[in-house]
Amino acid sequence: MKLVIREYLASLRERGELDAVLPDMLTELGFTVYSRPARGTRQYGVDVAAVGIGRDGVRRVHLFSVKSGDLDRAEWNTASPQSLRPSLDEILDHYIASRIPPEYAALPIAICLTFGGAIDEQVRAEVTGYMNRNTTEQISYEEWNGDRLADVILDGILREGLLPAPLRSHLRKSVAMVEEPDIALDHFGWLLRALAENPGATLAARLSQARLINICLWIMFVWAREADNVEAPYRASERALLEVWHLLKSDVPRSGKSAEAAGLVLNELVELHFTIWDELFEAKILPNADVRHAISSAVDSHASLDVNLKLFELVGRLSLRGLWLVWQLAPPNGPVVLSNDYLQSLSPTMADATKTTVERVDQLCQQLMQMVSNNRALLSPIGDWQAIDIGLAFTLLACRPGAHGAIDEWAEELAKRTIFAFNVHGRYPITSHSYWDLADHPSERSDEYRQSSTEGSILYPMLALWAAARSKQELFDELAKFKAKSLGHCTFQTWLPDEDSEDNLYLGRDNHGAALTGIPVTAGTQDTLEFVLEEVVANTHYDALSAVRLGHWPIVLTACRCHRLPFRLRSGAISCLRFDR
Repeated sequence: MKLVIREYLASLRERGELDAVLPDMLTELGFTVYSRPARGTRQYGVDVAAVGIGRDGVRRVHLFSVKSGDLDRAEWNTASPQSLRPSLDEILDHYIASRIPPEYAALPIAICLTFGGAIDEQVRAEVTGYMNRNTTEQISYEEWNGDRLADVILDGILREGLLPAPLRSHLRKSVAMVEEPDIALDHFGWLLRALAENPGATLAARLSQARLINICLWIMFVWAREADNVEAPYRASERALLEVWHLLKSDVPRSGKSAEAAGLVLNELVELHFTIWDELFEAKILPNADVRHAISSAVDSHASLDVNLKLFELVGRLSLRGLWLVWQLAPPNGPVVLSNDYLQSLSPTMADATKTTVERVDQLCQQLMQMVSNNRALLSPIGDWQAIDIGLAFTLLACRPGAHGAIDEWAEELAKRTIFAFNVHGRYPITSHSYWDLADHPSERSDEYRQSSTEGSILYPMLALWAAARSKQELFDELAKFKAKSLGHCTFQTWLPDEDSEDNLYLGRDNHGAALTGIPVTAGTQDTLEFVLEEVVANTHYDALSAVRLGHWPIVLTACRCHRLPFRLRSGAISCLRFDR
């Protein structure tokens, strides 16, 4: 296990990785962390600052200056301000004199040289000489290398009491099998459930469980990144985020340090999820979005079914990331259209951040449209449940006025192609989730088979809902005509939460929520929109979900995408269905 941890530490990058997990390690050792990594502010050489009892039993201020990998000559002392020695000089010249809080000013100080690997022997003498020359009665130096950090993790977060031998085995197997994502995710899922199924009786215990999940996910991600395959940690990060929300949701609304500590752990996990997303999408997928068939060709399969399934899954993941960005600008209850009028109503002090976020949303909308345009499989869903990913994409596009036309074009193509496929007994969307059923579809070209494969639908009522919202009466009437002629046997439906959803939604348990059936689609009307809005207003259980109540609605969307449930929005937040036409 220690070898796994050492390799993980050595592969962590300096910014946003090693300095991000270090505070959790220190907290589990009983340290009080009073300064964490920050962007945009000068830190005078200190990445993390904490107060705690060292190995010799003396309580000290520990000032950590963090570097990644091995400490070689380039990392130790060059003209670059990112080298370690200039950072140590800044600590001596500035930080100690003016940045240590008054309540800790009388404590001795340990300046900690922190890196995930080891010191190169070529610079060992220089480092030792520097530490000896600058050691005083108050100031000492400590080397926190990969070995010591591995011991910190094993003695702190991964200690036997928290991670017994069977769970360590699952962690090792999830790491070893990262190139087989399904197997790796199975092992990580067992680990996750074992860690979180019995929430601690105290906040400290629950925070310890959450930090352990965070560290285990980091370990899996870093190994997967080295293997150049981050599919398993991406899927694991969604599961971990939902598990930790379920674990800490009662602590988030508390006042004072309890809520702050819970919020910090959740924020770290969300940021890790985004880091993994960036590694997958920014580095590998989105650069090819504007190239014809590039992403389709990159799916490692000759089967058209595999291409279809993967493309729609990517659409859902991309759209959800965009909605997390929308969340930064939207009110607590749900997404809105980020129109110029709305953006101008936001705080002028955040104008730069708002502009940056909107530009990123626009970029993701553009890349989403490029993916659809250049990968025609995205016009022909084969599973009716792929409406979940399409619905997320429509919602993201609805948040920006310039992308509204793309909703209309995509919805029209989806309707046209799926109706044609049904009429000619082709590969129309079916309700089964079984891979083999989908691979064999259509196994028969008969009316009986068509009826048994399309007994219910969330796709067609969703298309009708958006057609009505966009006042696309011709498209709406086409769907109504298709329903009346060919889908009289099909139950048009969607899903709504109920009183049991709060305890079961985030963990993906079955037997919660309610089916809203009998959704009407009648030519010459907009009854689908009216019917759904009326039911949404009457259903109060969505508002009662903790993630909605506490202003974190993308967590509900994450749960719906991850556990394959049609999502809905709060009645007051369906502004994405009321946008200007």
